[in-house]
Amino acid sequence: MANFAPSPYRPQAGKPARVSWPPVYRPAIVAPRAALVQPKAQLKFYPNLNASAAVPVDRGEIFSLHQFYDQYRITRPKSHGQLVANAKYIFVRLTSGEKLLHHSYRHPAIAAGKPVLYAGEVHFDNGRLDWWSNGSGNYRPDPEHAEQADLPMDRFFTYQDILKGRHKSRAPSGEAESQRS
Repeated sequence: MANFAPSPYRPQAGKPARVSWPPVYRPAIVAPRAALVQPKAQLKFYPNLNASAAVPVDRGEIFSLHQFYDQYRITRPKSHGQLVANAKYIFVRLTSGEKLLHHSYRHPAIAAGKPVLYAGEVHFDNGRLDWWSNGSGNYRPDPEHAEQADLPMDRFFTYQDILKGRHKSRAPSGEAESQRS
């Protein structure tokens, strides 16, 4: 008995190599229209403008900010407990996204002199965010990039507004609606 091996497959010229059954509909790839696609705002990094302000501090005294719905808690490194934020703090949002704060250290000390996404001041009233601003003389963040702080924009005031006391004249949104009724 002769041993016959099948011949290797060789597609013929002018014919498709394979036919899929059932035929598959493949729509043409269409590029999106430029009018419908809006570019996302570019992140802006703020460098430390005063290198001498980046003094070494005890990193164990710097808090991390955590949000749970409309309540804010702060924690210290190597600590399992959470504290209710209830004062005015100086904050930075690092390029990693972490929000660090302290009640008296300056921005470059909190950020260890590194560039940040945003810096400013924040005030809490028994765990609720009262207001926050772009008040930082060492980083000088723009109000146009305030969304990079990842804090509620309805509570944002420019540093000039804080100096003029405008943050005190506005009632929280729930109280303003009840006073109109």
